[in-house]
Amino acid sequence: MTGALHPSLHRLRDALRTYARTEAPDIQAFCGAALAEDHLEQPLPPHSWPVIDRLALMAEQACPATEPVVRAVIAAAPHLHWRHSYTQDDPGIDASYLASSGWFNLIAPSGPFVSRSLRLSVGYWGEGLHYPHHHHGPEEIYLTLAGSAVYLSEGRAPLRGGPGATVAHHARQWHAATMDQAPLLAAAFWRGDGLEVKSVLRDAP
Repeated sequence: MTGALHPSLHRLRDALRTYARTEAPDIQAFCGAALAEDHLEQPLPPHSWPVIDRLALMAEQACPATEPVVRAVIAAAPHLHWRHSYTQDDPGIDASYLASSGWFNLIAPSGPFVSRSLRLSVGYWGEGLHYPHHHHGPEEIYLTLAGSAVYLSEGRAPLRGGPGATVAHHARQWHAATMDQAPLLAAAFWRGDGLEVKSVLRDAP
């Protein structure tokens, strides 16, 4: 399972590795060796998404530490397989949500960089969206790359997270996010069982 990935994907992975190593000890400890390993590669066909056209504006909403990662996302975006997890049949998901959000896997069991123990995805959510309460089996850390969100986590007070903020969730801990003041570009690091199992959604806390 080897192949040639577009060089921009390698640069994006390198940028995230560097950020974790130099700026985010919590992410570095969470990922362990799985982030730095020499991953097998499986090229995926690029799949474009409407939100790609909005990414260029996100560099202005990064901080100095996250800006290199954001610029690497922008450069790699046309070469990645963008997607949605949900449909309008899912609780809290409507056409506006689907038109203004999207994500891709960078490292995952089915990602361009293959890992059985880590999933690293990057997502975009437009200003005004609400990502409904959901949970999943794996533990998770969100890293805000640009923009901001109010992170709502079961058992904790709401947290407004700007660029560089991290938010951790335990397995099956309900959580949500509201992009009330800006769009959000964030990386999500997952570890545990069921790395690519669809999250469970609900309409309200």
